[in-house]
Amino acid sequence: MSVHSHSKDIQAGKPSARSGPTRRDLLKGGAAVGTAAIVEGALGATARAASAPARDGVIDVAVIGAGVSGAYAGWRLLAPEARRSGVLRRLRRRRRGDRLVVRLFESSERVGGRLFSVTPPGMPHLHAELGGMRYLSNQPVVADLVRHLRLPTAPFPVDEPQNLVYLRQRHFTMRQFTDPGVVPYDLPAAIRGMTPDDALLSIIQRFVPNAAGMNHQAWDRIKPTASADGRRLYDIGFWNLLLDAIGQEGWSFLRDGFGYESVVSNVNSVEAMEASVADFVGSPPPQYLLLRDGYQTMPEELVRRFVAEGGSVHLHHQVHRIDRETVDGEEVLSLALTVWPQGRQLKVRARHVILAMPQRSIELLDPDTFLFSSSRFLSDLGSIVTRPASKLFLAYDRPWWEDLGLDAGRSVSDLPLRQTYYWGVEGNQPGADRVNRNALLLASYNDLSDVEFWNELLTRPKRLAPVAVPRPPRPMDASAPGTLVDEAQRQLRELHGRRARIPDPTAAYFQNWVQDPYGAAYHFWQVGAKSWEIMPRMRRPIRDANVYICGSAWSTGQGWVYGALTQAELMLEQHFGLPRPAWLSPNVYLGP
Repeated sequence: MSVHSHSKDIQAGKPSARSGPTRRDLLKGGAAVGTAAIVEGALGATARAASAPARDGVIDVAVIGAGVSGAYAGWRLLAPEARRSGVLRRLRRRRRGDRLVVRLFESSERVGGRLFSVTPPGMPHLHAELGGMRYLSNQPVVADLVRHLRLPTAPFPVDEPQNLVYLRQRHFTMRQFTDPGVVPYDLPAAIRGMTPDDALLSIIQRFVPNAAGMNHQAWDRIKPTASADGRRLYDIGFWNLLLDAIGQEGWSFLRDGFGYESVVSNVNSVEAMEASVADFVGSPPPQYLLLRDGYQTMPEELVRRFVAEGGSVHLHHQVHRIDRETVDGEEVLSLALTVWPQGRQLKVRARHVILAMPQRSIELLDPDTFLFSSSRFLSDLGSIVTRPASKLFLAYDRPWWEDLGLDAGRSVSDLPLRQTYYWGVEGNQPGADRVNRNALLLASYNDLSDVEFWNELLTRPKRLAPVAVPRPPRPMDASAPGTLVDEAQRQLRELHGRRARIPDPTAAYFQNWVQDPYGAAYHFWQVGAKSWEIMPRMRRPIRDANVYICGSAWSTGQGWVYGALTQAELMLEQHFGLPRPAWLSPNVYLGP
């Protein structure tokens, strides 16, 4: 059996009633650099986005990358409060009062980056989140922005007590994690009878007392000095620390029961502790939320507003080199681009360039790009490690898991599936047809070593592009081959036991974010990295050049939209002089 999805199955949400291009107009398409950007919609619609001409042949700001940080940066540069920026005022004065020329370049056919929402056939109110899927209510920039953009939300349940755990071929439920007679691990007394969350928190608090209630600002205060056995925590691998604390059996329990191998891998200990507390085990417990119309609607709405303010979007435009040039006595930045699918070469000059790009995308730039001549930049570029993750969504004509008393949240196993989320039933969604019982399952959410298992079942070729060789970006193809689906179905039957009656899926969607130009689903800080020093440097890596970097890769909140937005906001405030927007509290701590 082979189940496939295709781009024509991706349905945009309802267009906004606000003026300007709709999100359909912004999903994908191509544009040539000129006085207007043509943005093609996913369903064939087109819209023209007004863009001021660059009279002197030099644009003011080029934003590279239309993921959430790039979309946010472009929008903020043209939002009304940006008029109070001295840097931007000087740029406008150069244009004799004309509005700024800000252009957003994206190598792929779509806006969103690693926010990728797919709407299955027959489920207009459900969205398979193949990238980022949720945020935390205590992530201020994200929560405040969601309210400001008026994006509808819903709770995102995770660990429900009746949900399944299948470890070492033993079935039990989440509530039974606290029963030592049920859990198939010979655990040390210090964590016996604890859930994986409680066990991990107890270990963290051995080294950082009261960690459960610490916010990001408190963590940043202790990172330079927090120690264990005379060594700074940032100089210790988290796997090493956990193994010393609870042994191999305890570490295996955390890895298997937690659902994420990356959380307990050998990364920077103090950063891993902060991330674990903030994202999973803190007090009060984190409250997760999702966007009802898909997480991709956030960058789409930001880009819609950016275009409405006079910005322009140029999709299929791949930047592959950046140089410094002098034009009429002024130093500018020269961007060498390839416009796909024609392969046409293009040169764009800009006074400021924002690289809203992850580590791998930057590494793919031509080695002669001037940034790479800085040894400090190269060191900071390598201060993080990549973490692969993949997702498989399966659609069904009925929610078969409800027969087993399962309704929402996740089940966890040590099978390559790892985490399985009961995503939703179409008829249960607000505004949906109540008789529609089509249902969606996040069959597998896995990371690190488990990603390799699913990769071998793919039929499409792996694409790791040679550095500095311009190649057409691969379209976002979420199709899942039949061999992969069949294996997932087999593992779902093993996870759910003999009582499960699992029908054939009606659609399947798979995404592995290790493919270029992303290189990873998310990143973690390397052992030894001093994040509090590196983050400010990466926001402007060359002091005398107007090049800036933002995104979640070098952030507090790696792997979260929170990390991407905090770095973008700090970059705009510190290097463009933008005042903090009214919708964001002036007292909110965004990081070092």
